Amino acid sequence: MSFDSIKRYFIGDRWIWIVIAFLSILSVFSVYSAASVLAYVKNNGDMSHYIIKHVVMLVAGIVVAVLTSRIHPKYFSGLAEVMVFFGFIGLVMALVLGSAINGSSRWINIGGFTVQPSEFAKFALIIFTAKKLALANEPKDAFWPILIGSAIICIPIMLENLSTCLLVGFSVFALMAIGGVPWRYLFGTAGVVIAFLFIVVLFAPYASKVFPRANTWRARIERFIGSDEAAAQGSKDGDYQRRQALTAVAIGGITGRGPGHSYMKNFLPMAFSDFIFAIILEEYGAWGGALVLLAFLMLMYRAILVMKRCQKPFHAFVIIGITIIIEIQALINMMVGVGIMPVTGQTLPLVSQGGSSDIFMGFAFGIILSVSHVNPAPAVAKPAPVHTDDESTDEEKPSTMDGDGEYYEEAEAVTFG
Repeated sequence: MSFDSIKRYFIGDRWIWIVIAFLSILSVFSVYSAASVLAYVKNNGDMSHYIIKHVVMLVAGIVVAVLTSRIHPKYFSGLAEVMVFFGFIGLVMALVLGSAINGSSRWINIGGFTVQPSEFAKFALIIFTAKKLALANEPKDAFWPILIGSAIICIPIMLENLSTCLLVGFSVFALMAIGGVPWRYLFGTAGVVIAFLFIVVLFAPYASKVFPRANTWRARIERFIGSDEAAAQGSKDGDYQRRQALTAVAIGGITGRGPGHSYMKNFLPMAFSDFIFAIILEEYGAWGGALVLLAFLMLMYRAILVMKRCQKPFHAFVIIGITIIIEIQALINMMVGVGIMPVTGQTLPLVSQGGSSDIFMGFAFGIILSVSHVNPAPAVAKPAPVHTDDESTDEEKPSTMDGDGEYYEEAEAVTFG
């Protein structure tokens, strides 16, 4: 099979595929190193089980991205309400029938395969939001339908995973702001949500009867802003994970200890998922961390370029909305890894060890690639023939020249409001 025959399966923006490839390859090396302690404790040091499972899920996610990229974006718009409905059903099932992992019921078991419904529900809500913004006569007309859809998805998520709830809520907020929803609507809603969460955290011992993890939310905040003496007391009373992560960052320095030579993976809980960025910084140094950050910045840059040339509002809203939620999740993980934020449990997309999250992340990237495929960059036109006189024909099409000297056919500008 030739390279060209393989390449034709990977449609869409090539730079986005490069980002996916880079993060996936980095993930294999980083998880192999970070999960070695877990393998030693639970599997007599045999890494084959963990790394094979991780590679299989990564490949499955890429296959999902390939398949999804071949689906026209209009079908995602048509199924937006259906996806929100199934996302809600999955969240309720996780609350009622879900298995407890890390102290909360966020996963459901389907045929021996563990699924996290919130991973699908958050992307379903973004698609729903993009559709409502695209169809509204005025941006403010979309506000109440989006608010209702957000409540349907975010409230079940909040009961067990506040960080994901805030991630989804802020992403929807940002997308509505881009879509032109009046600021008074947005800030009014944000004010109510912030006040509500403040009351829940302030009265956590009483609120925990309704929100089981309220005490956990309060404890994490207190550990993050508490004194050094309190943090030094250990994993139970202090911010143990944060301190170990900061130690890993300090050891890594500029150049790092080298792939597989992390020392702090022996002491840092969840080093292969929540704190994978700290391990990357220890092994690859500041340069490695900068490359990871650059990869996500490249994703945002390419998504913005595609958004600007979208001919349909839904295409523009859905690609920027999904990119925003991926970027924010990545930023949160990196900020936790360097001690800027309290521990949240958010993984680094395509890098942290995952199961169903890799599948749903592949689905999200597939939508981005689908939009980029149906909204390609303008075709490069051949340079106009050189005339020996000053005359020009009426048949000549107007063209523009970019800074690199390439000629492009002019396209009608499209704005979104």
